[in-house]
Amino acid sequence: MTIESNQTRFNHETWIRHLYTFMDTARQFLNELFNGLTILLKKGLLQIWNDISFVFKQLTPQDFIITALITTIGVFGTIIFMTGLGLFIYQAILWLQEGIWTEFSLFVVFNFIFDDTALQEWMLHPESWFGLQKLFSWFLEIIPLSAALMIPGISLAVFMATTFLIAFTYRFYQLRNRND
Repeated sequence: MTIESNQTRFNHETWIRHLYTFMDTARQFLNELFNGLTILLKKGLLQIWNDISFVFKQLTPQDFIITALITTIGVFGTIIFMTGLGLFIYQAILWLQEGIWTEFSLFVVFNFIFDDTALQEWMLHPESWFGLQKLFSWFLEIIPLSAALMIPGISLAVFMATTFLIAFTYRFYQLRNRND
């Protein structure tokens, strides 16, 4: 039984030659692209470095003080966030070990800070303003300490980073375009 085919035989050598031609063309294209991007990057980085060096020489002590203040507040916010995240991870590890969620509410911090004060006495045994005491007590019991640390911490860090970026950009263009 013979099977006749009108198809021509596949020529591997032609296919490999076309593949090598394509690979060589792609290599040449990528080399030229890389060389062009390298030249543009070098020119761009050189220009950026020259601009920053020029502006840095014109900065005043007030600029450094403001930058240090913004950075310190941002780092403080990051520390607060990391503390809350650490507490949450600690709670998660305890839950994974024991299967019971350990709650840390704001009430724990309130009792620590206001120990043996009139405010704590009012929270424990109110003689007036009962509704306010219930509202305040509910607020302290319902909000987890980890969230009370993470949300303001990340908000403060992001706000200070944004403030730093805006102030840096504004001051950069202000000093760069100064006409002395």
